[in-house]
Amino acid sequence: MPSKLKNNKPKTPPRAAVDKNKVMLTVSSVVGFMKEQVVQDLMAVNSNNETSLNLNNEELRKLCFYVESSMTNSFIKASNQIELSLK
Repeated sequence: MPSKLKNNKPKTPPRAAVDKNKVMLTVSSVVGFMKEQVVQDLMAVNSNNETSLNLNNEELRKLCFYVESSMTNSFIKASNQIELSLK
């Protein structure tokens, strides 16, 4: 009589329930912080004589706007991946 093979795979513990809304709000908050930090860093670099980007205030404002918009759009595009990983 053939012997039954035992499944030697380690058992995976059950995953705890994750509040997707809470996670997404937290990630959104982190992205918001990153956007603020980039603006502050760009302003600091531009105001430093040694590292200046040589941008006037209007050019710097536009650059910050485009960087923030890009980060927002990237977050929106990537948010689905975050949500799928939580399932």
